[in-house]
Amino acid sequence: MTVAQLLTPQPYSPKSTGEAVGRHPLNFYESPSWFTTELLRHVPLSGVIGEPCVGHGAIASLLRAWPYTKQMWTNDIDPHKAADYHLNATLSQSWANFPDCDWICTNPPYSDFAAPIIKNACQKARVGVAAFLLTSFLEPCDDRADFLQQHPPSLVIIMPRFCFRKDKRGTRWATDNITISCFVWDKRAIGQQIIIRPKSQIAGFYKNPEQAISQERAEEIVRAIACGEVSTNY
Repeated sequence: MTVAQLLTPQPYSPKSTGEAVGRHPLNFYESPSWFTTELLRHVPLSGVIGEPCVGHGAIASLLRAWPYTKQMWTNDIDPHKAADYHLNATLSQSWANFPDCDWICTNPPYSDFAAPIIKNACQKARVGVAAFLLTSFLEPCDDRADFLQQHPPSLVIIMPRFCFRKDKRGTRWATDNITISCFVWDKRAIGQQIIIRPKSQIAGFYKNPEQAISQERAEEIVRAIACGEVSTNY
């Protein structure tokens, strides 16, 4: 049986001034640092962690600074990205090549790509999966209805909207039509929870990439959370 590859690497060519700005190649949008730090305030990941859609390492770099990370492996389908593996995470056979892990933590490409990656991740991880997805991922669409019914997330952290890219004219930062949430499938959990996070309560929050805090500051927040210097009680 031939399995179609959902994600195919394509060369990136920046748009010239005045030209309409479309979606990024491979649906790649770098995660703001506060996605990861806010997750760690609620879910203290530990052990061996895998990042199957590493991109430029926004998530992985902070997880490496997290003292409870024992080891990490990374993957990205784009061979130009620095990663341990360059496999298509939408394909189940790719995951047989990844090392065993306790957690998967990732911001996968959306659209048709998210569901197969999350399903594969949940099968691979011993403890759980934490993924940044459109909140509409909860909708029981054909590609995930059965999965969500059988494996509902144990925690959904609803985040304020972040401007990943500029509008189609490239003149201003624009948000998507729906916000991102952090979905957690913790295999040890016995219940379900939803947490709402206003931007005023998020350490190191910024609205768009131009306002990003430094990597050093983000790592400081990671260490402060680990030491209990940033409250995890709400």
